[in-house]
Amino acid sequence: MNKKDRLKSLIWLRTQYLKSNKALLYICVGTPIGDFALLSLIPKFHGSILLLSFALNFVYSMTSGSFVSMMIGEEKEKKNLRTLILSGVKMQEYIFSIIFYPFLFSIFTCIFFPIFFGVSIPSWPIYLIIAISTSLIFILANLSIGLLAKSQMHASLFTFGIVMVATFLPMLTDFSNIKPVKYIIDWSFISANTEYFIKLEHFKITDISIISMLLWIVGLFILTQFAFAWNRKEHD
Repeated sequence: MNKKDRLKSLIWLRTQYLKSNKALLYICVGTPIGDFALLSLIPKFHGSILLLSFALNFVYSMTSGSFVSMMIGEEKEKKNLRTLILSGVKMQEYIFSIIFYPFLFSIFTCIFFPIFFGVSIPSWPIYLIIAISTSLIFILANLSIGLLAKSQMHASLFTFGIVMVATFLPMLTDFSNIKPVKYIIDWSFISANTEYFIKLEHFKITDISIISMLLWIVGLFILTQFAFAWNRKEHD
C-alpha cells in the first residue's frame, strides 16, 4: 500500500471512530463550541474581547487538546496503535490522520467565533497565524501526552491539567505588572493568543509572545517525535 492509500485509509479510520464515538465528539467538540456560540448571543457578552479570548483558549484545549489525547489513549488500550505501527504506518501519516479533524474543528472556531461574538479583527492574517499556531501547540502537546500515557485515564488526567492552565492563566493578565507573573504569561503556550486580544491593532509580529509560540511548537514537535519513536520501539 502506497503513502496516498495509507492516508486515505487512516482518514477513513478516523471518520469511523467519530461516528462510533458520538459521546466523545459531543463532549470535546459539540459542547464547547455550541455553548460559547450560544453565550455569544447574549447582549451582555456580545462584543466582549476578553470572553472571545477565553472561549478560543478553552475550545482549542478541548477540540485540539482533550479530543486528541483521548483518541490516542483509546487506541493504545485497544492495541490499535500497535497494529498501525506494525502495519508500517509512518509517524507523519499517523500524526496527519490524528490531527485532521481536530484541526478542522479549530479552524472553524477561529474563523467563526469572532463573527459570533461581534468582535472586529484588525488583521486577519496575523490573527489566523496565531490561531492556527496555538491550536497546533495544543495538538502537539496532547499528541505527546496520548503517546506517552499508559492509558486513556492517564491521558485524561494530564490533559485536564492543560485545560485548567489554558482556562485560568489569562486571568493573571491583571497582575502582569508583577515581573514573575508577566514572565510566566509571556512564555506560556497561550501567550500569543492572550497577548493578541489584549493589544489587537497594536500587536506586532515581533512581539515576544510570537517567539515563545515558535519555541513551543518546535519543542513539542521534537517531543512528539520522541513519543512516537518510543511507541514504535515498544512494539518492535
